[in-house]
Amino acid sequence: MQINICTITDVYDVYYLICELEETQFDFKKFKKIFNDKLENEKNYFILAKNDNNAIGFLNLSIDYQLHHKNKVATIEELIVSYKFRNNGIGKLLINNAIKYAKNNNCELIELTSNFSREKAHNFYIKNGFKKISYKFKMDL
Repeated sequence: MQINICTITDVYDVYYLICELEETQFDFKKFKKIFNDKLENEKNYFILAKNDNNAIGFLNLSIDYQLHHKNKVATIEELIVSYKFRNNGIGKLLINNAIKYAKNNNCELIELTSNFSREKAHNFYIKNGFKKISYKFKMDL
């Protein structure tokens, strides 16, 4: 198993993993444009876990300044390990890679949000050192 920084050629692999995470299909043309735009933005760090050239995990980390913090903050925007490969340490490897990258980029902290329904993911995050500290609110428009 290997973890590499994503390139433009990984768009199909990432698309299928994100569709698996959200249990839906997205407009691929729009997805590809967003993927490319984010990939070109130096604030984003995309990594892909592969096993025998098959994509099995993906993590999207963004780094930016926030007015209410002294230093940069790293945010895990997406993290997915394919259902068939869960509980094999892949998520932990992706998280550890993201933590190392955030530390190397002088981030004050690393944060993420997770849907209430993903209780197994919550346990995974807590097991890996994250603390539940807030709620996220949204409004559909």
